[in-house]
Amino acid sequence: MIARIPLAKGAYAQQPSRIVVHAMAEFITDRGREWHAPEFLKNIGLSAHSLITPSGVRVRCRRETQGAYHARGFNRDSLGIEVLVPGVHDYDSFIEAIKTPYMTKTQYHATVDQCREWLDEFHILSIDRHSDVDPERKHDPGDGFPWTDLLSDIGWQP
Repeated sequence: MIARIPLAKGAYAQQPSRIVVHAMAEFITDRGREWHAPEFLKNIGLSAHSLITPSGVRVRCRRETQGAYHARGFNRDSLGIEVLVPGVHDYDSFIEAIKTPYMTKTQYHATVDQCREWLDEFHILSIDRHSDVDPERKHDPGDGFPWTDLLSDIGWQP
């Protein structure tokens, strides 16, 4: 007999074939309130599979076989990883922060490790930045993200 674990509220089953790399503020100021990133995502009805804190802690938000709401049009077959930009940001300060290097070494290594684990576990066909899959609306993970290094360090061979 196979035990079936129920999906998280609002989740649906998926077989991921893509990784979408995002960035968001570790703490967000919105409407006069300061939110921690996981709380903010939950409050606005979004989700990701893994959040990577500046200290390198991986916060698991969904099982990989559960869909998440992180990239419009790409949620049914992708794993979402959010790199948390240190500090408290509103949207404008976040956009400025991702223009220059913002990842800690520990955070970078945790991101590499998470992506490698997913590559080992799933048949991944594509690794994209959020800005690649939604260039009209999204700017993350930004020019400050070491994209070429990440792809090289995880051994990505498209």
